[in-house]
Amino acid sequence: MRTAVAVAAGLFLTFSAIATAQDPLADANAAYRRGEFRRAAQLFTQAAEAETDPTARANILVNLAWTYWALKERGKAEEALEQALGEAPHLELVPEYYTPDFVKALARARERMATPRPTPTPRPMQAQPRFEPGSVAALRSRLALAEDTPALEALLGEVRAAALTAAPPLASELLDLEADTLDRLGRTEEALSLRGRGAALRAMSLAAPGASVVPLDALLEARRLLAGNRPQEAAAMMSGVLSALPSCVPALEIMAEALLFSGRLDEAYSALRTALLGNEKPDLLMNLGEVEVRRNNPNAAREAFRRAVDLDPRNDRAWAATGLLAARLGDLSGAREALDKALALNGTLFEARVVRAQLALADGDATAALQHLQRALQVRPDDPWASGWAGVAHLASGNLAAAQPRLEEAAARDPGTFTLPLVEALRRQGKVEQALARLGTPRPEDVEAQLLYARCLLDLGRGADAVTALQPLLQLRPNDVRVRYLLGFAYHAGREWDQALGQLAQAASLPGAPAQLTEAFGLAQATAAGQRLMDTAEAPITLPRR
Repeated sequence: MRTAVAVAAGLFLTFSAIATAQDPLADANAAYRRGEFRRAAQLFTQAAEAETDPTARANILVNLAWTYWALKERGKAEEALEQALGEAPHLELVPEYYTPDFVKALARARERMATPRPTPTPRPMQAQPRFEPGSVAALRSRLALAEDTPALEALLGEVRAAALTAAPPLASELLDLEADTLDRLGRTEEALSLRGRGAALRAMSLAAPGASVVPLDALLEARRLLAGNRPQEAAAMMSGVLSALPSCVPALEIMAEALLFSGRLDEAYSALRTALLGNEKPDLLMNLGEVEVRRNNPNAAREAFRRAVDLDPRNDRAWAATGLLAARLGDLSGAREALDKALALNGTLFEARVVRAQLALADGDATAALQHLQRALQVRPDDPWASGWAGVAHLASGNLAAAQPRLEEAAARDPGTFTLPLVEALRRQGKVEQALARLGTPRPEDVEAQLLYARCLLDLGRGADAVTALQPLLQLRPNDVRVRYLLGFAYHAGREWDQALGQLAQAASLPGAPAQLTEAFGLAQATAAGQRLMDTAEAPITLPRR
């Protein structure tokens, strides 16, 4: 009879559990996302006990360890990792989804399991004195009276010891006191981290059951620090928030921005990947794409931008980022399409306007390029980059008077981009000596500069010098139409007809050679034939006078 009762009771408990939690693992993940880490730990434990597959159980135990890690219970976290390794000895973590300290904890657990442990001698437990609320005011008074570093360090130790036994409401006050003490010691980032953690704990204590926990004050302060060009301090504050709320997406987003701003790209990537696990937002994907661009992973960046566009087809920034990256990768057709969509949604996108103008120049449409640049300069009238490209567009349209002053100013700021267009503008105005002075002696591998140098020499009637300058370039670029054409022109200027005809013929035969080359070759043939006729003609007959 007792057996029957036990079975009935067991069935009742089973059906009750099914009614309240159909899937402990799903409920555990949901509790974790809400910041209910104690509840999540209980549910992960239940899910691990119910799982029969060792590999799946190992993964659940890793989740349990990560939850304990969020609760700052490192001992329990490492114990769960040891259990996971017992289920799957070859278990490895994906570093991008966890902090470096957590990955190291798994390595320590693996080492301990490989090393035989001595049997510990039990020690009697000593009760810790409980911290009383009134002591916080006393500690604050001591902080106000502390005059030197030793006094502050001693106080810091006492505050930390008190926090070990303080109840949750007092723990937040003690964290604030510890942060104030660290500020007095000049340890600003540590203080900010503690303030972030304290803000998260207060938000958790005030949030309604099941509600999303957002420490708004800490998030606003971090935004203020970012706006003040203090990204390291913003990151420190968010690290404190995330130590208490590891799945707080707004904190992860700000943390990623701060890390990106600081150049800590790998850490920014990890923060963004973690944030995207719980909430795939276009802004997060945009930041991820920016991180991937700066990590020199263009394909991954393109995928992030594409996903942002898929989620929000009217996101002008996502279209602009897609187009700018396509232009950088040489996909001019894709760049035109994406930038046109971005500008149709928001005509004030400055960088998209300038790059779209560059694409118009590449298409030979100087008029469209000028229109784009004029609109860009309406947004930023004094921007030297846009003004310089407006100079290039004026040069392409033949307006040399408008081109030169813009290019002079731009070349002073960015000589690598705008010196050659300036030299070309001077050359076309007949200021060839001035153009050569600005150009200097170009490097042998700088093809564009070498070609422009040769053109200037030809303008000055120095055909032989042009040939000398172009011969090394011919060895470097034997299939470049421009090199062979200019070399043929230089030989023609030096009256070396056979050499000129040979180079022009080869230039005209190369893929992509313009139709004008065939005409130039024909004219050179006629010139050479006329000169040969003159060279071989007999002396003219002089008729006698009447």
